[in-house]
Amino acid sequence: MAIFAIHYTYPEDMTEALKVRPEHRAWLSGLPGLRAAGMYQSGHDEFSEGEETVEEPPNGALIVVEAASLADVLATFEEDPYWVGGHVLRRVVREWNPPLGPWVADVSQGNA
Repeated sequence: MAIFAIHYTYPEDMTEALKVRPEHRAWLSGLPGLRAAGMYQSGHDEFSEGEETVEEPPNGALIVVEAASLADVLATFEEDPYWVGGHVLRRVVREWNPPLGPWVADVSQGNA
């Protein structure tokens, strides 16, 4: 099994999405392999010198799941009520194998 990080970018106006939130949360709560899920709180975007200063939209979330494959994650997340309802502007799904911390997939990795 691998760990996957799913980043959602939501619209600035969450009025319609909030109507579906209970269904979305119930769906997430039933996911096998769910490690963590939640919206980002207020933060600060920083940029390296010389980079464009395009800030992320204010509303986003991070979902961390354990699954057999990227294909499985993509198929599963097609069913998310937020995605089905068009309340996600952008979805980024990446396999994430952290070498440090409680979610270490392979303790022999030893590098970040």
